[in-house]
Amino acid sequence: MKKTISIMTEEFENEKTGERVEGITIMVDGIFKEILDIIKQKKEYDNNVSIVQDALFKGLEEIKNTID
Repeated sequence: MKKTISIMTEEFENEKTGERVEGITIMVDGIFKEILDIIKQKKEYDNNVSIVQDALFKGLEEIKNTID
C-alpha cells in the first residue's frame, strides 16, 4: 500500500474582516486511515480530528525545538 497522505488547500475570506486564510483538508484513506484506526483503538481517542490535532501540535513542537 502506498504511504501517501492526500492534502488539499483552499483560500477563504473572513466576511467580517476581509482577512484571507488558508484552509487545509486531509483525506483519511489508505494507510493513513489504517494508522488512525489503530491509534484510536490503542489510545482511546474519540475521533480522527483529535488524533491529527495531537500529532500536528506534537510534530510542530518537535520541529520548533530543532530550530531553537
